Amino acid sequence: MRRITKKEINLNKLKIGCSPCMAEAKKMEQKISNRKVSEIKIEEVKMIVSSMFKKD
Repeated sequence: MRRITKKEINLNKLKIGCSPCMAEAKKMEQKISNRKVSEIKIEEVKMIVSSMFKKD
């Protein structure tokens, strides 16, 4: 039996992703609407992140 070396894949550097992930990323971009991360309030960040885990 041959051993195969395991490749490390950095998910942050991928150009494409699965469709559910891409849809969530688009929703987050719309909610942030081209603002800098430092301009977003903590409560708004919590709301955006929690909305990702809610079932529609």
